[in-house]
Amino acid sequence: MSYKIRAAIIGGSEDGKTFLAGGISRGWYARDRYRSLVADPFPWENDWGPQAKVFGDFEQWRRVVAGVKPEQKFAAIWDEATEGGRDRDNTGLLTAIRHNCDRFIFIGHDFASMLPVMRGSLTDIVLAVRTPDEARKWADLMVDDAVMQAAALGKYQFLHKRKHCPVRILRYTAAQIKAGIML
Repeated sequence: MSYKIRAAIIGGSEDGKTFLAGGISRGWYARDRYRSLVADPFPWENDWGPQAKVFGDFEQWRRVVAGVKPEQKFAAIWDEATEGGRDRDNTGLLTAIRHNCDRFIFIGHDFASMLPVMRGSLTDIVLAVRTPDEARKWADLMVDDAVMQAAALGKYQFLHKRKHCPVRILRYTAAQIKAGIML
């Protein structure tokens, strides 16, 4: 199985998206030595861990991420991406990330947060509880009706779907996430 990951973590406010992404970043570093380049407009609010270089300025992050090389083993994480995920100027950025970073996480609020061309590049989705209509869109994108389970998730539960793999329901404790987890 490929270790290339282009994931979207999607959920509402206070669903634990950023906390989960931080745990994944720590897990990628612990297992595979991938450091993370993180775009976070509120960097003082989140503990990304020592393996992460956090940028409060999106344009600075964009320039750095666009210039990395695959052998440098960087993961790119775009928090609060809802703001720029529909900006057509960022489709080139996603292309650069796809070719230069084996790991990418887009953190947003809903299906419409990303342009269709961006959604089409995803290998993985991680969803907090979604409405049935929203879950249906993700199920159609991933060609798997099991994604509809996202409509029945509880607090701090996530549905993970990797293309061509079965759906998994993720339930981690805060301590497990802090220690580092894997998708």
